[in-house]
Amino acid sequence: MSVVETESQETANTKNQILENARELFAQHGYDGTSIRQLTASLNITPAALYYHFASKNDVLEGLAAQLHDSSDKLLERISNFDQSTESMREALNQYYDLLADDIHVFRLVYNDAAIQHSPIGQRLRSQARDFYAYLVGPNPSVEDRMRAAGAVGIIRLSLEQRGVDPNKYKEVVVERACRVMADV
Repeated sequence: MSVVETESQETANTKNQILENARELFAQHGYDGTSIRQLTASLNITPAALYYHFASKNDVLEGLAAQLHDSSDKLLERISNFDQSTESMREALNQYYDLLADDIHVFRLVYNDAAIQHSPIGQRLRSQARDFYAYLVGPNPSVEDRMRAAGAVGIIRLSLEQRGVDPNKYKEVVVERACRVMADV
């Protein structure tokens, strides 16, 4: 491996370590309750080293939520061509399950931390969630439509938030239950 490749790998490793550390600290202390000093101390790096990789604490948060944000954009793009049929709804809920299963820890951070919700990335993720919800309820939704969509999304989210549960093992039953809630008339 060349010197440039080695340095590039080390940079990527340090960046990933910062993001993983931030995930843990934000979950434990909240976004506002976590300082740059805390982010660097447990990794034994200086704040200058952190700023080499990220311009600010908000930039760390952006990096942490980038995968969830990008995956959400792709999901919304795919379902923009879906109709409101049962099959399309099932596929959308399947894809939503996969999206959350891939990054439930970041989703939990965004969902539970008001400071993150009000950050730029939090606002973008919340907007994506509203767009997905809008697809589920369809045009001119009734109160019942809104309740069904909230129930279906809640079933998926809450099932994935159960610690120690293998998401792959229960995907079928969870998505099936969410579909039944959406079809309930």
